[in-house]
Amino acid sequence: MFENNNALGFLGICRKSGKLACGESQVSDMFLTGKCRAIFIANDIGNKTYRKIMNYDSKTPVFILNYDKITLGNAIGINSCGVCALDDIGMANTMALKIESLNSKNLQSAKRVYEKKSIIDSRKGKKKKKIV
Repeated sequence: MFENNNALGFLGICRKSGKLACGESQVSDMFLTGKCRAIFIANDIGNKTYRKIMNYDSKTPVFILNYDKITLGNAIGINSCGVCALDDIGMANTMALKIESLNSKNLQSAKRVYEKKSIIDSRKGKKKKKIV
């Protein structure tokens, strides 16, 4: 039915794990706290919401899905959802792999997620120096 249905299923798993913010206000809150790793928008959101979310693109990669608000909402367990965001870099990386081929904007955003993940992964295991 969908060309990339596993992406929708993965977003549903992300929501159940508590890593997905749904709706413009929750996404804005996540972005303002600095926890937002990737933002996903439905293809039929309004112009005002689109412009507001694209302002976040300078700091957080924004992906455009090939699904409408109803389909996206049903996949994550709510009636309708125009925008959602992930706060986990591993999940954002997996989602980027699933949808990078949908359009050129997604490919650019996916590259940014991959770079960010490699930076975060390179920091893992390094202990911070204690200040004496």
